[in-house]
Amino acid sequence: MSWNEQQVTDTVNAVITKANSDAEFRALAVSDIYAAIKAATGHEVPQEFKINIVDATGYHATIVLPEVRGAADELTETELESVAGGSKSGANDFFNGVGSIAENAANTAIRVGENIGNATADQIRNS
Repeated sequence: MSWNEQQVTDTVNAVITKANSDAEFRALAVSDIYAAIKAATGHEVPQEFKINIVDATGYHATIVLPEVRGAADELTETELESVAGGSKSGANDFFNGVGSIAENAANTAIRVGENIGNATADQIRNS
């Protein structure tokens, strides 16, 4: 299946919405995001596409290491697979959509953490 940015956004929103209202599904999303996506949308994500889920309860930081590159004129494994498998622009569209979604999720997690920290500070001051 080829994914466009809207499909990625819809899939992520479906998983988040269901995880916010269903504790069992939330646990599934954390333990096996591929099964959770299938359960929420009916779509399968290839296992070679890595998806990491972080439960925003508490404070977390995620560091994404860039792909190791060889000589300047060599293609990375991901680029090579994109060329061998078809359109690189389709893969770029998918990954750009995921990056935007990940950035939005990180910003939301930061705001939630700040709100929790502010609420805790208010409780301490009011004690």
